[in-house]
Amino acid sequence: MPSRPSPKSMLGRAAWLVVLGGLAASGEVSAQPPGPLIQVVPAEAPPPKTGAVEQAPPATVATPEPVAVPPISEKEVSAAPPPNQPKPPPAPVRRTRYDVAVIEALDKVTAESLRFEAAVGRPVRYKSLVFTVKACERSTPDEPVNDSIAYLTVDSQPRAAPGRPALAPRQAFKGWMYASSPGLHPLEHPVYDAWLITCRAAAPPSAPAR
Repeated sequence: MPSRPSPKSMLGRAAWLVVLGGLAASGEVSAQPPGPLIQVVPAEAPPPKTGAVEQAPPATVATPEPVAVPPISEKEVSAAPPPNQPKPPPAPVRRTRYDVAVIEALDKVTAESLRFEAAVGRPVRYKSLVFTVKACERSTPDEPVNDSIAYLTVDSQPRAAPGRPALAPRQAFKGWMYASSPGLHPLEHPVYDAWLITCRAAAPPSAPAR
């Protein structure tokens, strides 16, 4: 049998253990022998991923319950506006017509001139010319020139000599005359000339004297 240690040796061993425990507590002696040194090596960054980036799967979302919407009354529904339609062009302004034309005639042989009035539809004689005005009007405000225009015919018919029949008239002019442009449609006659001065309304009949 092994021999039991003596109380003295046991007491010395216990004292030694107490000393070692105090040193270990103060840090001067480590309770365990230091292990081998480990060198920490930084990990390499992972290579970048190419291609499409993976996305996390969508989370399961609960379907919301349908909400009951009250019906819309007829008062709340407004009528749809009519489609935009192009506006019709404004009606052209018609010229104002008058019943009297003022004409001036010239005898190129004697240099005698005469200004007279010719009512629409009533022939008027000047020497051997007979003027018949068919229409007389003035330009509208939107026209560039303020003008008077008359449509008339001019017949050449000399007066019948006593005891002789009247000669047949010969038309010397037919068309429009413009007061602002006498030379636009002139009367072509070897002896006489004539042009339009203006158009006007007939004077109202005067009241008979009492």
